[in-house]
Parts: sequence; structure tokens; C-alpha cells
Amino acid sequence: MKIIVSLLFSIFLITILSSTTIITVFAVNEPIKEISLDNYKFMYSIKFVCIPFVGPDKEEAFVPQNYSTVVNVHNPHSQSTFFLKKAVIAQSEDEERGPISNIVRDGLKPDQALSINCKDVVGLFNNSIPSIGDGFVILMSNEKLDVSAVYTTQSSIDVEYIKPTISTTNELPDLTIKLNSLQVNCPAGQGSCIHTIEMKITNLSNVPVNTPFNVKVNSDNGLSTIQTMPSILGSTTQTLTAILGPGNNCYDPDCQIDAFVDSSNIITESDETNNKDSLVSIG
Repeated sequence: MKIIVSLLFSIFLITILSSTTIITVFAVNEPIKEISLDNYKFMYSIKFVCIPFVGPDKEEAFVPQNYSTVVNVHNPHSQSTFFLKKAVIAQSEDEERGPISNIVRDGLKPDQALSINCKDVVGLFNNSIPSIGDGFVILMSNEKLDVSAVYTTQSSIDVEYIKPTISTTNELPDLTIKLNSLQVNCPAGQGSCIHTIEMKITNLSNVPVNTPFNVKVNSDNGLSTIQTMPSILGSTTQTLTAILGPGNNCYDPDCQIDAFVDSSNIITESDETNNKDSLVSIG
């Protein structure tokens, strides 16, 4: 039954992304069987302690208390973002190494937040481990996230803000934009002018971009539009048409069009300096 539901979700998501109206659908804690981790630049390792009660122990690792952890994750971007998560249980040096959970995929819409508590950590192990003790929750993302851990006992609370480990070896995508042509049609004179701009969006890297990103186009007389591209494969080019107006004619006497790919700076790229192009048309 789970396989059928997962298959139906995949078909539904592909259908939505290929339509004109872009709708983001999240599968919470969707299991990942095969995935390359090379595209995830940011990794967060968050210590968790989930022990209902600790008494005196020979190693004196914990003061007798109840220990609990909540991990908070916030998406600070204006676009939806996906990330991977897993859990690892830590054991003492003289014990067998602790188990590692399956990797699951999760997501947050703009400005949404998520809490991962001790029960959720147990869920990452399919509820097969009754007591998880302490270990790490691992988050992997291609965008920076706001991540914090809240540690509580009966008598204290502590908040720790988690900084990511940034991979410098993984290849990153590289988006560029090229303006090809500009056509202006003013059927009823000033105020009715439609500016049609043809452009090409290219990913110079072989790493695909699977996160939606914006393309912004401006004219020097104040017209502007933003379009969202859901994704782009590696080493490919897509043609995009932008419409500015209706408004006044950009030619006064010349017209300049500026275009920006990933204008909201959502995608982490190997080169962030080649995301703009300009076209000046002499009137």
C-alpha cells in the first residue's frame, strides 16, 4: 500500500510541475532509497539527548535528570526548500556502534518552521528502537537554514544555534542568462505598450537545480516582471519569454532591458557573478 501511495504522489507532483500554475507539494518524511548527497552543500549536525530519566551512573556522563531535546528548523527564504534528515545514535566507547536511521526527505514553504522532538527521532528509526539515548540529528540542504536546538531538563533550558558544515568539494550549479531579442507593440499609443523579451537560461554545470528560482526582468522606464522556473537540468539551456507592460514605451529614445537569473539568491552557485545580462536597443 505504501508503494502505491508513493507512486501516486510522484505522478501527481510531476503533473503539477509541468502545468502553467506552479504549486509546491510536500511529502513529509518521504523515505529516500537511492539519492546522491553530492548536491547538498550545507550539513547541520545537531546533538540530541532524549533520556526519560538518568540516575547515578559509573561514568557520570549525565547528572540525574530528565533530558529532552527539540530541534527547530526555519526556512528564511522566499522560496520553498527541501532538505534531507537522518539520525545517528551514539554509544559508549566499549559498546557496539549505534544504528543510523534511514534518510528521509522533508520540506518547508517560505517562512515555515519545523520542530523535531524526541518522538520524531524515534520515528526516523521506524519506531523500532524504544530508547534512543543521545546522538545526532543530521540535516542536509542546498540552501542555508535557521537551525537551533533546545535542551531541557526539570530545572533548566538551553538554546543553541547550529552553524552548518559547508562542503567545498562538491560541484555546484552555475546559472547564466542571455537576452536575445526585444519587441515592442503599442496598439493604442503610450500606456498600451507590450514589451516581449526572449531570453535563454543556461546551467553551465552538470549539477541540476531542483529548487524553484526566480527570473527578474526590468526596463529602464520602470516596468518589471518576475517569473519562477521550477527546475533546470545540468548542462542544459531553456528559452524563456517575459512580458513587460502594458505601459509606456521603453524607447525614449533608446531602451535598456536588464535581466537577473536567481534574482532572490536562492541557489548556491559556483559563480555568483554571471547572473545578470543587459540589452540596449537603439531607438
